[in-house]
Amino acid sequence: MPGAPSREKPVSIEKAGEETLRIVWEDGAVSDFNVAALRRACPCAGCVDEWSGKRKLDPLSVLESVRPIRIEPVGRYAIRIIWSDHHDTGIYSFTYLRSLADGKAPKEK
Repeated sequence: MPGAPSREKPVSIEKAGEETLRIVWEDGAVSDFNVAALRRACPCAGCVDEWSGKRKLDPLSVLESVRPIRIEPVGRYAIRIIWSDHHDTGIYSFTYLRSLADGKAPKEK
């Protein structure tokens, strides 16, 4: 419906503490992400096999101290996070971020 708030469009993305990234969505929902967990959920081809969907990233290899260094918009549909562990290839679509927030992220195959 035209003019209705989008569930998958953020109105703000901000730091909410040393370990938390907060997204406020157009529909009014607020999602707080633990940044280390968000790094472990990276959807890039280096972290997830493109063919099988199986996670390649060992979650134990990501330290709790990892932090976003910079967050860049990717068009009108995603953000790219440059991490303190030098990982920078993950593009987090707003649809993916909202699914993580709602606990409905795609399951590993």
